[in-house]
Parts: sequence; structure tokens; C-alpha cells
Amino acid sequence: MSSINKRVKLEDIARVAGVSKMTVSLALRDDPSISKATSNKIKEIAADLGYIPNRMAQGLNSGRSHTIGLLIGGLLHDDYQNQFIKGAIPYAMERGYTVSIGPSECDSKVEKSLIDRYKNMMVDGFLAFHCNEVETYKQLQKTNIPFVFYTKYFEELEADYVVCDDFRGGYSMTKHLIDLGHKKIAFVYDDYLESSSEVVNRKRGYLQALKDNGLPIDESLFVPFHLANYNQTNSDSICAENPELIACLEQTNRPTALFVCNDITASFVYIIVKKLKLSIPEDISIGGFEGVYLGSIIDPPLTTISTPIEEMGRKACEIIINKIEGRIPLTEKVKIQLEPTLIIRESTK
Repeated sequence: MSSINKRVKLEDIARVAGVSKMTVSLALRDDPSISKATSNKIKEIAADLGYIPNRMAQGLNSGRSHTIGLLIGGLLHDDYQNQFIKGAIPYAMERGYTVSIGPSECDSKVEKSLIDRYKNMMVDGFLAFHCNEVETYKQLQKTNIPFVFYTKYFEELEADYVVCDDFRGGYSMTKHLIDLGHKKIAFVYDDYLESSSEVVNRKRGYLQALKDNGLPIDESLFVPFHLANYNQTNSDSICAENPELIACLEQTNRPTALFVCNDITASFVYIIVKKLKLSIPEDISIGGFEGVYLGSIIDPPLTTISTPIEEMGRKACEIIINKIEGRIPLTEKVKIQLEPTLIIRESTK
């Protein structure tokens, strides 16, 4: 029978070093009362013995767990969240924190349950891609546990957030299409996200660009896109779920360009456009938003507004840790909009 190695304790380090347990504890915390030579010696012995700090015990003493809950309310169907995580986790580790990922995939009940569980685990704060349920975060705000929204926020809730400048991105994409000569441009949006800040602000940018260039506002060109279950879908079911888009594309005086609210939705729009035997971009130009990997490999590669997602992850993590550590007061709200970039590919002409 194999034996299980016992966890190395402070007493074990103290015995080898010939000092008290208290001295070991202070040295490992870089307390200035312990000389640098003694501190280095104790740390070397701790490393040689394979000492692993008990973060739970440290958390009980300090009132912190050094853990951040990452609430992912969006569908895990592309690399958007991966890019955010690539920015957030390395920064958290630099600052001595662990990130625990909780996916709720658009289910507000699961989101609320995750928050309750994380609170019981004494997480220090949250990064949140919310599920559109503002009451959940109004209640969380009452607990004084800090949280930072990313990608989208609630207009009616004063809270910290890091997002893309969606208005500017929406304006830039629409202006690009106008500059190519398009005068009838439809705005296609994910119906689940219709009232979400990122879609609202991208639409505002679209409308402002039309206005600034003397083009009329036609509400019939606001086209919802439905996707009930992206994991169990095919071209026929996508078409069946989206009669509004098909009607828009089959009219005699159809739009010559589509501005689609995000790249994932755009990839499904491609399916309908091709099903109708329309060519991209010869018959219709399509522009997206977000700049995820998928847009660069679909046929033709998608013209899009690229958002700095990895930077968003790092910046959001920086804010939440500064809130946790008191470097930014809880009462001060940090609101950051990062600059988007137009990437022109082969889906527009």
C-alpha cells in the first residue's frame, strides 16, 4: 500500500531552521521584523521541504480568499471568452489571485446559484458577463462584494465595467459600408441581446452614421435573428427560425449590405444567405463585430470590428483586484470603453 506524504507544516520548517514557528510565519510573509538573511534561509528550507502555503487558513486570517469568480453568462461557442480569460488569468496570477470560472450560458437561475455558491466560498469579487438579469446584481451590490462587468453593462445600475466603445464601432462599420456605396443597410441583431448594452450602442452608432450621411432610417431594416439551440442546428432549422431575415433578403429592393451585431451571428447569417443562392459580397456585403477567430476562417473571411478582448480581460481584472485591496474605493465607479478597430476582409465590396 502506497503511503501519502504528509503536508509540510510551519512547525517542520521551524524545526529544521532552528527558529520558532512565529518566526517562520513572519518570514514567509516578508515581515520587516525578520532580517533578510533569516527570511531567505527560511524560504529556502520551505522550498526544499516542499512547503505549500495554506491559502484557506491565510484567507481566514486576512479576511480574503485571493479568489475571483468569473461569471460567464454567454454561450461558450467561440473564442471570445477564451480571449478574455487569456487576459484576466495571467494578470490575476501576477497579483497573487486565482480565478474560478463559473459558466451559466444565458441561464439567470444558474447565474444566481453560482453567485450564492461563490459567496459561501468567500470569493473576494466577481468579473461578470451577465445574463441580462439586473436584479441579481442589485442584490449582489448590497453585499459590498465588488464586481466588474465586461463586454456589457446595465444602463440602470451604477457599476464598474470594461467594454468596447460599441457606439464608435457601430458607427465605423456602417460608415465603411456607406463609403463602399451602400445606401440600404440592414442591422441584424441576436434577439436574445436586443436590449443588451452592446447591441443597443452598436445600433446607436449605426443610426448616427446613417443620419450623418443623409440616409433615411427604415425600421423595416432592423432584423432580429433567432437561434434556439446552436448545438443542435442545421441550415433548414436556421432558415425556419428566421423568416424575418429571409423576407428581408427576398424582397425586390433588398438591402445591399448587412451589419450583423456579432461575428457568431454573422456566421449563421452566412448560412441563410447562401441557402438563398446569394453570393457574398457580389450580391450582398456583410460586416460583423467582435473580431473572434471564426470570422477569419469562414468563406469569405468576414469584415468586422475587432474588439480588444484580451486587453479587456486584463483591465477588468486589474480593477477588481484594486477594488478588493482598497486601492479604489467601492463607492468609486470605474467605467472604461476600449477602442475598436475596423478589419476589412473579403465579405464587403
